[in-house]
Amino acid sequence: MRVKPTQQVDRAGVSWIEHLVVTELGWLFRQQETVDFGIDAQLEIVDSETSKATGRLIGVQIKSGISYFARPSDAGWWFGCSAEHTSYWVGHSLPVVVMLYHPTQKMVYWQHVNEQTVQSTGKHAKIQIPRLQRLASHSAQMLSSVARSVSEVPALENWGFAPPVGEPQRTVYFEYLLSARLCAMVPGVVVDKNQFDGPWDLNVWVVDGAQGEEIGVRLALQGSPSGVRRLASEYRSSFLPLVIFYTGTRDIGRVAQRSGGDRTSPVYVVAWRENGVGKALQDAIMDAIQWVRQGSSFG
Repeated sequence: MRVKPTQQVDRAGVSWIEHLVVTELGWLFRQQETVDFGIDAQLEIVDSETSKATGRLIGVQIKSGISYFARPSDAGWWFGCSAEHTSYWVGHSLPVVVMLYHPTQKMVYWQHVNEQTVQSTGKHAKIQIPRLQRLASHSAQMLSSVARSVSEVPALENWGFAPPVGEPQRTVYFEYLLSARLCAMVPGVVVDKNQFDGPWDLNVWVVDGAQGEEIGVRLALQGSPSGVRRLASEYRSSFLPLVIFYTGTRDIGRVAQRSGGDRTSPVYVVAWRENGVGKALQDAIMDAIQWVRQGSSFG
């Protein structure tokens, strides 16, 4: 029986991705042995410190061949697919990533499939696969956030109406919830704890696909209206904007957002109770990122 060259390339792609997942990420790789509509394998995250499987899964669609790199974009390549497939992936119970395998270079590039990364072209759709998202050991942090955000955000949103009482549990709760929400809404975002001596709590980093640079935004959690007003008036960063996330229950009234025109970074305020954590939060983060793109530097 003759083996088609495309079958060999497909098999090589699956094998190479399994190799990278196991050796570079240190995770588990499970190929889907039965026919599945658009999911070729599952990844399970393994805790790097304890070496224990976490139960957090990611579905993977694997495409192998040079032909998948024939549509270059400014930041990588366009992956074309049917609208039916993207609808299936976005609605899947697992977060789904598309991985493209280049057989000549033996490189793998990936992208999380979500409402932000899918672009409709009518009956079809396209997804940009960034060249900066090459599957390697450094991919573990971003892929981990993808698994967490999609699998846990629905439950966390339900808990948002009854957050814990008292500190520090309340602060930790909102940090975790906000981190998960941002990972779900903003493609390629990395959220980490503030390691500097400053009034903010978290740092948000996003890779700028056009420039290939990392863009930073600072984020502070405040539970009182007075705390929000104090930070909004006193923040004097020279290069990064600040998004204040208000977690209290009292009305904070109208809090002015500075434009940054006086050579200070703008401050954006988002109220958890008043505006929720959907569009308002996403707008604030995107506005802050855009402010950095328009001429600020950091580092």
